[in-house]
Amino acid sequence: MLCYRHAPEPALGICRSCGRGVCAQCARDAAGPALACSDECAQRVQRNEALVSNGEAGYRIARRGNVVLATFPLLLGAVLLYFGLVERDRLNAMTAMGAILLLFAAVLWLRQRQLSRQLK
Repeated sequence: MLCYRHAPEPALGICRSCGRGVCAQCARDAAGPALACSDECAQRVQRNEALVSNGEAGYRIARRGNVVLATFPLLLGAVLLYFGLVERDRLNAMTAMGAILLLFAAVLWLRQRQLSRQLK
């Protein structure tokens, strides 16, 4: 591959932003080991790297919140199921709501587990 500005020069690498070949004269340092062909592309690469790192941090925070998301219906469903079964009439609205919430918590937990495996 040749440099897009200096055609006879062999390319040292590829610009991470636009994908053009870059020679040693044109190469700009971008985020980390990435190369850029111009200052504009270098800024674009740095913004993209910042977006990725912010997304990863947001995912870690959201993942902690998912535990609460599945725990709340689990606990509420267990309490409703317990009080529904303690009453004389075994099949009542409280028992049904408790069972539905327990099922909902199980589905949430399985779905979050599946998503976290996909994003690893």
